[in-house]
Amino acid sequence: MKKLILGLFLLFGAQVFAQGRMSEDVLKKMQEEEIAALALNEEQIPAYKEINKDFTEGLQALRNSNGDRSKRFEQMRKLSEKRDEDLKELLTEDQFKKYTKMQEERREQMRGRMRDRRQN
Repeated sequence: MKKLILGLFLLFGAQVFAQGRMSEDVLKKMQEEEIAALALNEEQIPAYKEINKDFTEGLQALRNSNGDRSKRFEQMRKLSEKRDEDLKELLTEDQFKKYTKMQEERREQMRGRMRDRRQN
């Protein structure tokens, strides 16, 4: 169930990005907010940005691919898992806990927006 929810989150996030609803400026602002919330030190910030850049580029490549939807979904899940693994190595235990909590809060916000759209 958790993987399904994560997958839906990734799929929705990729679609939003793919449709251009989230500009590069919005993504940068979100990243800066995450950096502040996680209290990253000066050594962690460049690595954190690189991990996010790789993830975003991977999503863009998937968006531009013409593969089977289920295969793209699986690749998106793998990208997310890779990002989480990289962040787990980079962040302290407390920072990673904050990161996972922030991700869960975003999923909840997305679920709320999706419920609102269905009701309208």
